[in-house]
Amino acid sequence: MAPPPREGQIPGEWAPFDSEVQFKVADLLYHHTQVSASNIDTLLELWAQSVEDIGASAPFHNHEELYAVIDSLPLGDVPWQCMETQLPEDGDQDTPGWRHTTYEIWYQDPDIVISNMLNNPDFNGQFNMCPYIDLNTDGNRRWSNVMSANIAWWRCVSTGRCCIHRIREGLFLIMLPDLG
Repeated sequence: MAPPPREGQIPGEWAPFDSEVQFKVADLLYHHTQVSASNIDTLLELWAQSVEDIGASAPFHNHEELYAVIDSLPLGDVPWQCMETQLPEDGDQDTPGWRHTTYEIWYQDPDIVISNMLNNPDFNGQFNMCPYIDLNTDGNRRWSNVMSANIAWWRCVSTGRCCIHRIREGLFLIMLPDLG
């Protein structure tokens, strides 16, 4: 399923964040350091106390507000889905309890996520979608991303699409489909 067309920029330079500081705090706490909800609350409480005398406030009141603002981002809006899973019963009653527990797995449809990424003009020209084989100077294969994986390479070869074979640093073999 193709992603919906982009409807232009979000109103406001930092929207849905109130400011650049609020955006950077959210990025640091949620993305870069992945601080726990309780530690976010403690940090924001201390922040609020430290600026209370000058009539200012922390960028967020608590982790719930931080998460709500992040969840309100309209870009790449792919719904979350949940599935439950459990290990198969092995009939042994001495197995640990976690083996009998049902677990929730939350995920977003990877096809839609990737389609949205490829449709995002911010990524235009930022990555090469051509499969390749990367060999170091000793001739050993280096695995660095999905396009250097066997499945991408063999699918490219089997369909006859253009492929790049990196023989060694700076030297490439380009394989073009036979058009004759």
